[in-house]
Amino acid sequence: MRFLGRMIRMKMLRLSCAIIVILLFFFGALAALLPNADETGKLGVRRAAWYSEKSSEDSFTLIMQTYNRTDLLLKMLNHYQAMPHLSRILVVWNNVGQDPPVDLWESWGPHPVPVLFKKQSANLMRNRLQNFPEIQTQAILMMDDDTLVSAHDVSFAFSVWQFLIQKGSPNLGLESMYLLSDALLLSR
Repeated sequence: MRFLGRMIRMKMLRLSCAIIVILLFFFGALAALLPNADETGKLGVRRAAWYSEKSSEDSFTLIMQTYNRTDLLLKMLNHYQAMPHLSRILVVWNNVGQDPPVDLWESWGPHPVPVLFKKQSANLMRNRLQNFPEIQTQAILMMDDDTLVSAHDVSFAFSVWQFLIQKGSPNLGLESMYLLSDALLLSR
């Protein structure tokens, strides 16, 4: 009887060790899927390295000016996170006397595109035209916080811009993009 008790305990010990080893492998695999922590200790996003490797001609910066529409701004920022070739978003914060919703935005989780809030001292329409040092791309898309443009249209406009910069005419507006889009469709 004593021998049988030892055999059962040995089998239970082996089974427990096997389960622990399997769980360690499983949690190790899950940990490999987590984003890396940068030197500040904040969680980064793996896609951020992809943008840093791109040249300034392969990506663009979105400048969005806002005033008194925080809920709409957050929805728009979430929408524009899915834009291909988007390097970063600069939000020109014109709510003088109020802090930008940085904590609220970061609480929504890690984002593939960095968003920088630029607090302004005066509420002026020309605030978006400043030469921000954070702009590291040649292409800049300026939008209002209530303008919703599809990812397809922005991608098309960016590809037209890339084509035009090779031809020596890099200025492009979205209105001219729609005209050009119609002209391309008619010429086919």
